[in-house]
Amino acid sequence: MYPANALRNLAISHSATEYVFYVDADMYPPFSEAKTWKSLSRSIERAKQLSGSERCDKCAFVTPLFNRASEKVPGYPKTKAELKKRVADPSSDIQPCLLLSHLVVDHRRWFAASEAYEIEYAEDMEPYFIVPSAAPLMNDAYAGYGRDKCAYSRDLNADGFRFFVLEGLFVINLLDPPESLNQIIRRAADMPIPDRLFLNIEFHKNDLEHGHIRYPASYSSRSVSYSGQTANGHSKYKFTARDKDTQHSENQDHTSVKDGNNSGTSSSDTKIVKVDGDSEIETDGGTGCGTVLADFKFTSIPDLVSSIGINVQPKRKDLIVESLMKLYGVHTYVEMPSASIAGSLRIMLPLMQPEAAISVLPESHSDDREIRGIFENYRSKGTVYEVLKTVVADHPGPKLYSLNSGQLSGEKARELANAILRQASNDDVILIDTGSETKPDECWLHLFADMCDQRLDWRMYRKYDYVIMKSGALRKAPPETVPEAPGCLDSFQPRSGFGTDVILFSKNRPLQTFAFVDSLKTYATGLNKVWLLVKTEDAIFDDGYDLVVSCFSRFVSIEVIKESTSESFGRQILNIIRSSSAYSILIAVDEIIWLRPFDLGVVSSLLHDCQDAAMFQLRLGENIRVFDRRDYSDRFRSFRFDDDYLTYYPRRLPYDFGYVLNVDGVVSRRQDLLEEFESFLPACSTPGCVEQGWIMHRLHNASRRWHLMYRNSRMVNNMGMADGRVADRYESPADGSYQLARVLVGERKRIDVEQFANQNRNHQNTHQSKPVQFVPLEC
Repeated sequence: MYPANALRNLAISHSATEYVFYVDADMYPPFSEAKTWKSLSRSIERAKQLSGSERCDKCAFVTPLFNRASEKVPGYPKTKAELKKRVADPSSDIQPCLLLSHLVVDHRRWFAASEAYEIEYAEDMEPYFIVPSAAPLMNDAYAGYGRDKCAYSRDLNADGFRFFVLEGLFVINLLDPPESLNQIIRRAADMPIPDRLFLNIEFHKNDLEHGHIRYPASYSSRSVSYSGQTANGHSKYKFTARDKDTQHSENQDHTSVKDGNNSGTSSSDTKIVKVDGDSEIETDGGTGCGTVLADFKFTSIPDLVSSIGINVQPKRKDLIVESLMKLYGVHTYVEMPSASIAGSLRIMLPLMQPEAAISVLPESHSDDREIRGIFENYRSKGTVYEVLKTVVADHPGPKLYSLNSGQLSGEKARELANAILRQASNDDVILIDTGSETKPDECWLHLFADMCDQRLDWRMYRKYDYVIMKSGALRKAPPETVPEAPGCLDSFQPRSGFGTDVILFSKNRPLQTFAFVDSLKTYATGLNKVWLLVKTEDAIFDDGYDLVVSCFSRFVSIEVIKESTSESFGRQILNIIRSSSAYSILIAVDEIIWLRPFDLGVVSSLLHDCQDAAMFQLRLGENIRVFDRRDYSDRFRSFRFDDDYLTYYPRRLPYDFGYVLNVDGVVSRRQDLLEEFESFLPACSTPGCVEQGWIMHRLHNASRRWHLMYRNSRMVNNMGMADGRVADRYESPADGSYQLARVLVGERKRIDVEQFANQNRNHQNTHQSKPVQFVPLEC
């Protein structure tokens, strides 16, 4: 380990000056030695006046610290006036350091001060200061990384030193990139000693138990009450605010200081001061219980840094949940409360692939049918805490608790959050969805206090409109074990006699259906029959579907089945599956355009011989992957007979591979579909119900089995043919539906599928929004 304090002491022993300046190598003091001495001399005289002493041999002179986040503005300010102007600029890259360790200087007061002023010692402060060369040496037990200057400040205070802020001097720190701290933590892991020694945590804890601790009086001038208290009635934290009638009037002309996230808002005077306890060094950002925050706002809660794997788009709760569960090895998802289980859970579950999905609905009247078969429903019988206690007993593994606070009052959100905190273990993660309108900043301030009151070593993070709470000790989980690949990888050889039927759903979209079958004719072989299940609401749509049949009936057998009013949509699908003579079934929607050659005979033969594989996915391929294959190389294996065919293990793969659980573009064994659809399909009245039922009822079986696919995607869902109708929102045909039907029926034009395929063959997303071109219809 690097003996920093021992080397500092060695340097001081060779110093020939009356004073020494304790500063780190990455700090920039933008002033000369002459200016330093001039300011120090004035401050020494002022310190003598304030202390009533003729000597100042126990005076420590503090230099305020400012952080420079980047070098987008060239040069450093040389004077206090230049610095003040730079800090006040909203686009500035220099801001005061607002951590407890440096906040004691009171930057507002410093900007207005014309002479040195005294500050009181605060536990864990670590300012950079000038002291007499005869001052106590630093504790050389501190090596490695962290808390060394905190200990020295404590030693000086215990020795009777007083602290004075130099009115004209300052230092600037060019902030290190996030990976630098990660490198330090990795060095700690490589040491042949415990992390707590390398990071000086044990030394720090021992000093806290035996050291001399005193708090500035200004930190306790007025308390703000909150409910989180210890058993003896005393909070572990003090929430305080300065007296606005006194100190605010003194500082009303002071420069506005931004908060720690450079949000551009001026600081308020709320502080959180740690009174007891200890916390670990954290590598993924966030706010720990040992932190003092000036101007506590929702926007000032630090991010969960993207370097650990949470780097997703805003408003994508599904991606955040998926990333958190995969990152920390969480396998159980608990949502509370939810007005309708059909919302977030039904969308996210195929992507999260949990061991269990639990709905805690203390005030919900959701239809039991929505959660039957896949969701475990814990309706409140007693308090929420008692319900969660039952959940924990039934599911002892790590959990992600998702608290939907958007429609809750701040008081109710805190009640539920505290119930979770009381039951959570250090392996769990709490995600709070703030909804469209976040709670007042005071609510997050109190929630932070509640967390620290129950979980002293936990931290709070923010990601967009979501707040995350977890133990500071919770680290990235090791990769999951991948089961042995199917045995047919080396032995499979294609056989004849295995065909595939297509079941195509379409509503008022004959032009899109024409493109589907046209591209199917161009690229597919081994096709047995196309079952066209349609719903039409005007004669022009009927005419369009008739054109599809007349143009392609010589290529493949097409049977049109109109949606019945006397029989459910789902039951009609079951009847088609029972009537099919094919070994496999491909279920699809009309917006698909096929892009590459594919052999449904070989696909069906693979499903027959590789019974370990769940299904064959035509949607996915290497071109779809949005991740580095090296990270998942053990999930993908190629077949010996043809390396264009792959088998892959989908559990915990990134987002797009959640589509393995969607019905669209998947080839399945006909018998599997009959067995799995029988339980829910007869009650379905729309394609959306079929898709969601597929997800819900195939989730646990499918995500933990190997799947099959081509090396590159064979299809794309082209959303560029938008007709104004999405997910059956329109009770009558949309204008766009008529316009596109007229292109086919009236103008006798079709989509140029070959041109579209050439342009989109190497697409990277499963859904595209690309324009199409029309060519004359010839059939």
